[in-house]
Order: sequence, then structure tokens, then C-alpha cells
Amino acid sequence: MTEMIDQLKEQIKRVANSRAKAAAAREARHQSFAKWESENDAILDNEKIANEIVTAEEIELRKLTLAIFNATQDKHPDPNVGIREVDKLVYDPVLALNYAKEHGVALKLDTASFEKMAKIDELRPGFVTIEKVATATIATEIKIIEEKK
Repeated sequence: MTEMIDQLKEQIKRVANSRAKAAAAREARHQSFAKWESENDAILDNEKIANEIVTAEEIELRKLTLAIFNATQDKHPDPNVGIREVDKLVYDPVLALNYAKEHGVALKLDTASFEKMAKIDELRPGFVTIEKVATATIATEIKIIEEKK
């Protein structure tokens, strides 16, 4: 058992060291990116403005394309634009749920609600059991404690 504890302590040190290296690399990336952003403010602002303009212009183009389609039923008023028609189902969700229940349409179990209810002794159905499952956890901040020899 002592050998396993020694292996455990060695592995804890390895995890702590690898986490420290990853944190240092992440910090270096953040600093580099922050520096780049501050040096390139104008470029980033120009890109943001350009993208906002593109979005506004595309909205207007879609409006015009739909207006022409509504007036002419022409789905391709220009080679650069078109109209795609899709079928959209319109229904009352309550009536749809009732229909699904009546017709045995697969309804997905709301697992979160079911498990919350099943954890309460008085509400737990007979087919549900609770078992303990061991899961290993690792501290977020590993503190290496040097042993005195």
C-alpha cells in the first residue's frame, strides 16, 4: 500500500507541474493577444464596422428580393439572389403534445426532472434504485507538501 501512496504522490506532483506549465503557456498567449489587440485597434474597429455594414446591406438585399418575389413570383430575379421556399408547420404545442401521447409518438424523457423527483424517497418509483458510485476528483489548486525525511 505504501508503494501505491508513493505513486499517488508522484502523480499528484506531475499533474501539478503540468498544470503550472499549461497555465504559464495560457498566460503568455493571453498577454501576446492583448498586446496584438492594443496594437491593432484600428484594424479591429474597421473590421467590426465593415461587418456591420455588410449585415445591413444584406438585410436590405433580402427585403428587395422578397418584395420582387411577392410582386412577380419570380424566384430568381437575378443570378446573385434567389428565393427558397420551405414548409413551416404551424400548430398549438399543447394540442401537439396531446396528439403525440395519443398516437405513441416517441417523446423524450425529461431526465433532469425525473431524476430530481426520483431522489425523493416518497416519490421514487419501485424500479429506481440508488447506488453509490466512486469518482476520483483532483483539487483545482494542487499544493505540494514536501515530506520530512
